[in-house]
Amino acid sequence: MEERIDFIEELLLQAEQADQERKIEMDRLRADQILAAIGTLEEGMAGVNDLCDKELKLIEEYRANEMARLDKKRAWLIFNLDGFMRSSGEKTMRLPHGLLKLRKGRDRVAVVAIEQFLKIGQKLGLVKKVPESVTPDLQGILNHVHRTGEVPPGIELIPADIRFSYSTNGGKDESE
Repeated sequence: MEERIDFIEELLLQAEQADQERKIEMDRLRADQILAAIGTLEEGMAGVNDLCDKELKLIEEYRANEMARLDKKRAWLIFNLDGFMRSSGEKTMRLPHGLLKLRKGRDRVAVVAIEQFLKIGQKLGLVKKVPESVTPDLQGILNHVHRTGEVPPGIELIPADIRFSYSTNGGKDESE
């Protein structure tokens, strides 16, 4: 049994020595050829990357063009739906493929003449005092306008817009 273990160890030692001889021989004889092969492979890899970058650029350009084309068609259809809803006199319309809505937004105020406003705004309590600065309280001004109907000097009331919105069923019929 011991002879068999010695034989295996001897075989392993011989194999290790042969590998070492091959490695050294290969390093000396073929190092330049291997470097040249690595360089060729790296050039091929760079070529693949360049080709893929060009293809990706083409795909992104295609996507942008198609999305712009489809969005232009969608915007035109939305424009027509908006006009239809405004002329219908209804606020909400449920349809088999979605929902159309007209909703009024909020009124806004804008300070157009700060000096003129500050004269009366402080008396009416429509300014915020932050350390080292005095600024108009836009929400307070809007509440004042709604409560009294009076627009203070230097303030412009911007009435709310009626906004159109829609939602689709995502291509599914409600009847299904």
